[in-house]
Amino acid sequence: MSKIKSVLLLAVFSLLIACAASRPTRVPAADPLAAGGPPARAAVYFQQGKTCLEKGDMAAARSCFNQTMDVLLDARVGAQDGGSKNILNDYVKKIADIELNYLKDKNSPENGQHEAFLDQVISTPLFLPTAKDVLDLKQKVSEAAVVSYSIPVIVNSQVVSFLKAFQTIRHDGIQRALDRMVEYIAPFKEIFRQYEIPEDLVYLPIIESGFRVDATSRARARGAWQFMAATARIFGLRVDWQVDERLDPFKAAAAAARFMKDLYQEYNDWYIVLACYNGGPRRVKKAMRVLQTSDFFTINQTRHIRRETKNYVPAFLASLIIARAPQEYGFKISGAEAIFTDSKTTVVPSPASLSHIAALLQISYADLKKLNPELLRDFTPSNLSEYSLRIPALADEAALAGLERIPPAKIPKYNSYRVRPGDNLYSIARRHATSVSQIKKVNGLKSNLIKPGMNLIIPRGEG
Repeated sequence: MSKIKSVLLLAVFSLLIACAASRPTRVPAADPLAAGGPPARAAVYFQQGKTCLEKGDMAAARSCFNQTMDVLLDARVGAQDGGSKNILNDYVKKIADIELNYLKDKNSPENGQHEAFLDQVISTPLFLPTAKDVLDLKQKVSEAAVVSYSIPVIVNSQVVSFLKAFQTIRHDGIQRALDRMVEYIAPFKEIFRQYEIPEDLVYLPIIESGFRVDATSRARARGAWQFMAATARIFGLRVDWQVDERLDPFKAAAAAARFMKDLYQEYNDWYIVLACYNGGPRRVKKAMRVLQTSDFFTINQTRHIRRETKNYVPAFLASLIIARAPQEYGFKISGAEAIFTDSKTTVVPSPASLSHIAALLQISYADLKKLNPELLRDFTPSNLSEYSLRIPALADEAALAGLERIPPAKIPKYNSYRVRPGDNLYSIARRHATSVSQIKKVNGLKSNLIKPGMNLIIPRGEG
């Protein structure tokens, strides 16, 4: 009996070995991003971007489209064999079409969101120019005898790429920026002359903010000159719950001039200054140390600075070329509605009610706020005894002769609150005896969406 069992066990064991030998080896599924070379990887990223777009995730879509372009640019597809030389430009056209028909419409700074134009500029899909394109622009710039630049203007493939993009898929945004800049250029140049820095740098807000004084970037930089709060304070701007001088275009211009002058004294190169203005001195300085060079366009070809900073200088040069000779590149400056041109300043006691001042001057509250965008509350700063206020040039200052300060007891009080996980506006409002609408109003929130880590100003209730 035991012999029979042994034979049966041996037979079963042999059968199992045979089955194992005949079973095909399992091959791991191929990673679509690891096969097929740059064109195949670009196709995957592009399709992922379209999928994100269908789901309404604009940020993820832009990220995927940026990866599409990065894969092709890193591999220099389009600059190699004849069969693939048009791949890059084909993707540029596809992404540009999407930008024009969807992303641009949803995220335009003209739709009330006041997005900083730089966020759009840096995500611009770029055409790969030919050698002839570069040569033609070099010749055009050199032959423009009427234009004398105060900083070096290098023309290379990156500059040409941005100039082409500004003439096509970003044309409307650049046109609006050129129209808005009309009332700012002369006073900005005067400020920059005082600090003895090149006047051509006054055109920087074209790509930074589109010359919107109320622009806010995804990184929370604000104003025409796009200062982060910490940097703004370093260069003399007041940023707190009552006043944000980043929104005052003229004070911010003076701060930008001081910042760039300090950078130039350290680096002695305006392209490096611009890179530091965008990406921060620490990151650029580290790249210079590692690469042992201060040439921006050499650093630009490495991974030591961010993609945004790589694009920043050529984008500015392209915008400068256009701004100095707009008609040569398909633009016509008609000017936008002037905000500050027909205004004057008058000293008023502080704190004073803006609503009361508007009523005394017989102007709308909205117009008074537009002239003084740095004032975040309905009153002038409570810690000052007087304040220099902008009012319409034709306003009768005598009407303010009897203006009185707001008694301290009547000045609204506010607390600072850092959002914690699980918080929502309703729970925060209830905890602080105020309302959701008041919290949204004082913080400039467009929706009820808040995230852990956000700092909110909370109106102090009676409870």
